[in-house]
Amino acid sequence: MTAWYESQRFLRKLRRFSAGASAGAEHAEHLELFRRFSPYSLITEDLFCDNLALVRERLRDLDGAVVECGTWKGGMAAAMMQLGGPGRSYHFYDSFEGGLPQATPTDGEDAMTWQAATDDPLYFDNLRTRAEDFRALVGEAGFPAVHVHEGWFEDTVPRYDGEPIAVLRLDGDWYDSTMVCLDHLYPHVKADGIIILDDYDAWDGCSRAVHDYLSRTKSTARLRRFGDTGITLLHKVDD
Repeated sequence: MTAWYESQRFLRKLRRFSAGASAGAEHAEHLELFRRFSPYSLITEDLFCDNLALVRERLRDLDGAVVECGTWKGGMAAAMMQLGGPGRSYHFYDSFEGGLPQATPTDGEDAMTWQAATDDPLYFDNLRTRAEDFRALVGEAGFPAVHVHEGWFEDTVPRYDGEPIAVLRLDGDWYDSTMVCLDHLYPHVKADGIIILDDYDAWDGCSRAVHDYLSRTKSTARLRRFGDTGITLLHKVDD
């Protein structure tokens, strides 16, 4: 099949699943996963459920690994594992107690202001968390192939040696964090796989990194939106 055909087929499926993302038994399962794992996530209920609907749709058709870069306490990671089941491999990357790296002017004034406001209730200690707590949460499932990579993305992500990736979820906030993930993990994403861009609308650095990467590599990947919350994703139609 041509890249154009795959792109159009996937776009039709996205529209269909977007329309049904907030109804039916699968949505009820997503809500239950949200209730179970929301203490370990900063994502709102509707966004959490739309993420799961999108991941479920893609995993219906593709084998391969599930990878998340930027996990915080692990709510989304644990929920995605419940959808993917024990037959897949999972790779999770975070600095954990390092929190977020320093924002730069490329990340935008809002990012630098947020990181400087250490007394703001939304600061969340610069998103620091304990790796051992994360491992305990994702370990509850008892899946055999769960890999936790602790450290800065620039040190850990380039060493990825897992199987081809079906779903890559990027939640690294800043330009450099997003770019290192795209540079080293996008080539491992399977044709017809997806890259969920959690911070595309939130932070200038993330959106800049996405467009710079696509332009530099002359990628034909399509930017899509999914669900009522408008999740941004890349659909990899080139290989």
